[in-house]
Amino acid sequence: MRRFIEDEAGAVTVDWTVLTAGLVGLGLATMSVVSRGVQDASSDIDASLRGIQIVTAFDTVLGAFDFSNGSRGDWVGGDIVNIPGFGEVLALSGDSAAAELALTVGQEHAYAEIEFDMIMGDSWDGEAGAITINGETVVLGSQNHLVSGADVQTFDGPEGSTVSILRENVTSGTGSPGWTSQQDYTYRVRITQANDGSPIQLGAATTLQQGATDEFFGIDNVEVRGVARP
Repeated sequence: MRRFIEDEAGAVTVDWTVLTAGLVGLGLATMSVVSRGVQDASSDIDASLRGIQIVTAFDTVLGAFDFSNGSRGDWVGGDIVNIPGFGEVLALSGDSAAAELALTVGQEHAYAEIEFDMIMGDSWDGEAGAITINGETVVLGSQNHLVSGADVQTFDGPEGSTVSILRENVTSGTGSPGWTSQQDYTYRVRITQANDGSPIQLGAATTLQQGATDEFFGIDNVEVRGVARP
């Protein structure tokens, strides 16, 4: 009996082979059950990771213009006029009907945001004022001083730029001298333009025929930002 117990010879390898084969078969069976779920989870994780955008540039103010002390920055055209109730604004009228601002926003910013006050002041007679991006009209406003209210329309511009009217303010008697009974309309406008580093031309123009002391299309408190997302 002792010799039998101490004997190390035998067919243990055969038993081990059978057990190992059983474990492998069990593993394969388990994988067939969970593989679809694991694949779905892997696909979801892959899609989520691919959708993450790493921010390499933060929102940056690139320029601001309030036209105080007669300073116009890089604006070309228009007259800087001190308008009662508004202070100094870039005024477009029959004296100077158009103005432009050339902008370049670095490629590290996915979008350019341009925000400003647009003022429709005093005795308009159905005339219009327009804001353009790269020559395309994105805001069009008109009013008639004989009719209450103003008409402002917005349009998508080049490369899908979008326009938002953030707020509207109507005042009476704060515009050009001599027309204190007329209503003035101020709109806070934001233009968001997809940016690839190409030059951006912001324009403003009006069909007004009188001088700014009578009626004006005003631009004021301009801020230009480079942003990562709109």
